[in-house]
Amino acid sequence: MRHITFILLVGSYLLALVINLMPSIKYPDASIGLLNMFVTIVFIVLLLVYAQKGSKFIRVFSILGGLSGLIVFIITSFEQDMIGNGVLDLISSIQYPFYVIFITPLFGGNMLINLTPGIFALLMTLVYGVGIVVGFNVYSKAE
Repeated sequence: MRHITFILLVGSYLLALVINLMPSIKYPDASIGLLNMFVTIVFIVLLLVYAQKGSKFIRVFSILGGLSGLIVFIITSFEQDMIGNGVLDLISSIQYPFYVIFITPLFGGNMLINLTPGIFALLMTLVYGVGIVVGFNVYSKAE
């Protein structure tokens, strides 16, 4: 059963990544539909269900997701001030892999709240934070 849940989680992650990729990159020009929101909800539910199993992988993934949300938020907050400085432009380019890997699968949720990508990334830190709390809660009960 554990392997089936993991396979469903990976499949929902990949599906959410593929479906939400273009709207998240082209936001606000691209529209976010119900399909985007649906795959995001499925991914979040499966992430939390698998986190309840106490998986170390999900704890690490959730920690990286939370940190990536903070990184994207901080860099997008200072991005306008960084334009023109080569070193700061290099630092600004760090956010894009984090954004695509961790924030894009959750971007369907932006249909409801319509936030800028930086603030949405900060909000998704809370979603990953719930995964961290659930994962560590189960881990501490097992000991």
